[in-house]
Parts: sequence; structure tokens; C-alpha cells
Amino acid sequence: MLILVTESCQSQWQSPLVPITENDTVGYSFVQEELNEIENIDHLKPFFQKMMRQRVFGGEQINIVHLGDSHILGNYLTAEVRQRLQRAFGDAGRGIIFPYKLVNSNGPQDYLVSTTSRWSGTNCARDLSEVKDYGISGFTALNTQALGDLTFRLRDTTSGNTSTFTRVTVFYRNNSNAPEITLLDETTQQKAKVVLEDNYSKTFFFDRPVAECTIKPMGNAPGKKLWLDGISIDNERSGVIYHSIGVNGAKFSDFARSKHFARQLREVAPDLMVLSFGTNEAQAKHYPEQLERQMEDLCNQILQQWPHTAILLTTPADSYLRGKGLNPYLPEVSETIRNFARKRGFAVWDLFQITGGTNSSATWKSLGLLSTDSVHYTKNGYKLQGKILYQGLMKAYNEVAKTFLPSSESGEGK
Repeated sequence: MLILVTESCQSQWQSPLVPITENDTVGYSFVQEELNEIENIDHLKPFFQKMMRQRVFGGEQINIVHLGDSHILGNYLTAEVRQRLQRAFGDAGRGIIFPYKLVNSNGPQDYLVSTTSRWSGTNCARDLSEVKDYGISGFTALNTQALGDLTFRLRDTTSGNTSTFTRVTVFYRNNSNAPEITLLDETTQQKAKVVLEDNYSKTFFFDRPVAECTIKPMGNAPGKKLWLDGISIDNERSGVIYHSIGVNGAKFSDFARSKHFARQLREVAPDLMVLSFGTNEAQAKHYPEQLERQMEDLCNQILQQWPHTAILLTTPADSYLRGKGLNPYLPEVSETIRNFARKRGFAVWDLFQITGGTNSSATWKSLGLLSTDSVHYTKNGYKLQGKILYQGLMKAYNEVAKTFLPSSESGEGK
């Protein structure tokens, strides 16, 4: 019992301000760190106040969902933000994962997946239907032969570090055509208990922390198929869960047309939604009114299902047009995203200008920070962008936190 109390109060007695250290700066003159400000931080005040309560007193679980395209899918940018936020505010778990390799996609490297079945699947960016049958991850995976087990393990293949968890939410089509599923951990010989269930998901708890888990469909009734939309895992501690959701080639419109996305997102109860699109919208002539309608549609769906979330839009970093040269559409797309955020009163973070603006991708490429396709960044390039986003978030957070401090203490954290 004492251990549980200690974990739930892991951030107690800290100053609410988070120091931005030399390790949080980037060291490149072309990155305009003086521009690294989030616009309209008033929209984020309730979110930052919850973070402040967690840092000072503990006991708060903070859900951040970072949604985007291939720049987010690889998890390099988001892993950098996640690790830094969890050091400052506590580690509440990994969040959303998906078995990308089973549907022939690249994905993050901080967990492993294995199966005894064969799977097929695709994602919302490949499907051009007006309404798309996708859920929280933007992907779906279907077992195509006799129902088999699916095992995942939180083990970072780049560092060898293994993490544990106690709560698992499986997002799937939980209807009469779906099999019953159970969750097991062979190492600790535990069977997880079902605590919450509806037509979109089922949530399980393990009594003791586990490092891996097997989703086991029960029985083999004809016609039963498991349509998997995603999995969310956490450790039930207070702190930050930083969910990272990305799809190669995705646009705002792809998630807006995914009919299960916003409904399943409600189960996550995000305190903050970070929306990072624009690169794919800028691969052709830009129509501001159309893009605004697509952003409006997605944001309205999210807020209809979970009106308590704050929304932070980000502009895309510069990249080449179809990998061949200067992209003239990126400044226009970035301006449209900024204008939409201002019109709706959302927060906005201008990565495009902070990282150098028009044609800055040529500089990033010359330093090995942009990949050979000239659209995606290298691992180090994404980590650099993640560090910039963390710095921007902490600058804004500290501005809010200072208003709750005596004047003699408000100079900290600069």
C-alpha cells in the first residue's frame, strides 16, 4: 500500500515551473528558437493547470494525443516529447500502439509484436471511400485465417529497455461478429480482468505489472473475425500518457472520414489533441476553403465526442515538392492552418517558421537531418523537432504556471 501511495504522488513537492535547460535547446542557428512560441496559450490554460497540479501534488493522469501523418507514425518526434514530458511530470504509460508490421507498414520501435495467425489490413489514407471504416489508429487489421493469438511486448529495440503496464484497452468491433477475447501474460501467469466494455472497445486490468500481453480470441466459431483498430496501454500511475497516432500519406480529411475514430478517441479522454498535418495537403495546388472545411470537420467530430479537450494545431516543417525541389504550397498551407486556429480560438505552433520557413529543408538536408526522399526527416531530424516542440510547450506551460506563484518566485524556469 505504501508503494502505491508513493507512485501516485511521484511529483509531490516540486516547483510548478519546469526549467528549460541547455539540453532542451537545439544548437543550430537556422532554427529560430526566439520564434518558438505557442500562439493563444489561453486556450491551453485548463490543460496546463492540470499539468501543474500533477507536478506539484501528483494524482493526475494526463492524456495527450498527437495525431498526424508519416512524420508522426515513426514515433521519433513524439518519443522525444514523451520522454521529456514524462521526466518532468511522471510516466503514466505508453498509450496507443498498433501491430503495423502485420499490415505491411513501418511503425515505432519501442514495442515488439508477434502472432500465430495471418493478418491483412490497410489504413485510412489508402481508402478513398467517402466514409471509411477505421478507428482510433487510422489502421485496421483483420485476422484472415483461423483465429490466432497476438502478443505485444514493451521493449525498445533501439535501447533494449523494457517497460511494464497494468491496464490494456483493446479497440475493436465488439459486436456479434467478433469473437470473445481474453488477455493473458504467460510470464506472471495472469489473466486480465475485464472492467469496461462497449461496442468499440474492451478494457482489462492486470493485478500485477506485466511487460508483455497476449490477446487471445476464444473459440473458433464460423464467421467470427477480429477487426483490430488499436491498443492502448498504461501503468495506472499519475503522470503523462503521450499517445502517438500517425498514418503514411494522411491528411486532416482522412481521419475526418474515419467513422469510428472520434468515438473510440472518447475512451482515451484526451486533455490535449495535437494535430500535425499539412505535408500531404501541400503536395498539390492548395485550396484554403477546402482545407478549412476539412480541419473544421475533424475538430468538430473530436469536440463532439470529447468537448473537454484542448486543441493544438501545428504547421508542417518545410520539405520538397514530391521530393524534387522547392515546394511553393507549404507557406500557403501553413498560413491556412494558422488562420483556422485563430478563427476557432485554438492554439497553434508554427513549426514551419521556427525551423526556417521557405526552402529551409535544403539546409536540413545538407546537415543530414532530411532523408534522401527530401520529404521525410532523418531520425536525428525528428528528434530535433521533438525537442523544439517540448521547448515550446514548456515555455507556454511556465507562462501559465507563473501566474499562480508569488512574484518573488515567478522568475524561475526561464
